[in-house]
Amino acid sequence: MGPLPLFNYPAWVIGLFYGLLGIIAGIMGAKYTYCIVVATHQVMGLKYSKIYEIILTGIAVSALGVGILTAFHVVPYVDAYYFMPGAGWYTLLGSFIFGFGIMLGNGCMFGMLWKSGVGYVVNWFEIIGMIIGTVIFAYPIFDGLKLGKWWNTNEFFSIANGNPVNFIPYNFGSFSGFALLIGIIFAFVILLPALWMRKNRKEFEERNKGALYQSPYFIGTIFGLIMIGSFIFAAGHFFNYLGVTTPIGLFSEYLLRPFGINLASKGDPNWFSTVPVISAFTFFILMVILGAFIYASSTGTFDIKLPSRTTNRVAEIVIAFIGGIILAIGARIAQGCSVGGFWSGLTGLSIFGLIFTVGFIPGTIAGYYAYVNLSSWAASLKRNSNNITTNNKGSYSKTLVNLIFGIIFGLLLIGIAFELPSLNSDAASIIKSSVLVQYQNVLLGWGIFSILVSFLILSIRKFVLRR
Repeated sequence: MGPLPLFNYPAWVIGLFYGLLGIIAGIMGAKYTYCIVVATHQVMGLKYSKIYEIILTGIAVSALGVGILTAFHVVPYVDAYYFMPGAGWYTLLGSFIFGFGIMLGNGCMFGMLWKSGVGYVVNWFEIIGMIIGTVIFAYPIFDGLKLGKWWNTNEFFSIANGNPVNFIPYNFGSFSGFALLIGIIFAFVILLPALWMRKNRKEFEERNKGALYQSPYFIGTIFGLIMIGSFIFAAGHFFNYLGVTTPIGLFSEYLLRPFGINLASKGDPNWFSTVPVISAFTFFILMVILGAFIYASSTGTFDIKLPSRTTNRVAEIVIAFIGGIILAIGARIAQGCSVGGFWSGLTGLSIFGLIFTVGFIPGTIAGYYAYVNLSSWAASLKRNSNNITTNNKGSYSKTLVNLIFGIIFGLLLIGIAFELPSLNSDAASIIKSSVLVQYQNVLLGWGIFSILVSFLILSIRKFVLRR
């Protein structure tokens, strides 16, 4: 049985919906430093992390939400699994590689986006590394491992993409109550480590209740509702959870096509030829960056943030760049990342999510130790040399940098919009021209919005707040 869409809407609504969702997520990510890499460093050092409490609560709430929605037939079973990635040895391998890579890169997929939006240079290079890693994957690795075949094969330790068996409640028969039961079990088990962290946190922190909205469990619930919103909105249309690796990987196409390089050539099958040039999540990832930028600019915290002067800055950037390459390869092998695999996979009550988590968590732990040792070694080289670091503060006007970033980002969106028709015409996976035009118009609108909001924030901070 095919997917059963809940709603019918034009393509421009998709661009607006995921753009707004991205802005909200970007603002929240920047405000609460939502990043698995940061959380892992905290857990490894302190045995607790408020950030991980937020992350796990968000996953638990969204998993419970999917269980409730499918149990009561608000969303059909088929929409919960039809677009879900399959699971197999490649999920385990890829998720471990991905987890290792994000620790070197200094940002999980969501963290990488909002950190880029607030000015962290290492995460800009992590994104560049990811773009290159996606190209590396698309040619020798995609074909060498025959992943196109494995992703669509039902064999030993392999569940094909979209197979209902991947949706755990499906395996218990037609009684829909099992969906609710599995959702409750997932939510409970996912919350257990969060509660363990909370117990450790209470032993080290002062015992003050604080406001409800400051609770990691309240904040995590908001993130969970963002995922549930996507699940309902896109049910039956496309992958209706959330994902970010594919649209970031597509930046390779946008950047290389002006030089006559066509990665999605119809005559040269590779990973790029299996996906369209733009998707709903393209708007999401771009607006996460913009949302984080808006938050940082509004609070006066946006800046060009180089690594600490006590570290080897060049080495830190190189490590992040290499981490970006590694995480891209891992994410593409697994067909998921910290958002599309860990969060979405567990939210979808899927075997894919369970296998991804089994590989991902050990990968982050191994990556943590690798990063600590590499960073320490690089810093020791700096201390033993006459390396002179420059102070990145005070050499420019922060307000001017805010404006420049917003304008450049807006022009980037506008440039992608103008480039889409030529990319789409040569792509193996063609988007209908009527849909493409709507996507173009929304991108143009978001680009203009980015430029205008940059001027607005500059004006408010310069002429209103300084009075």
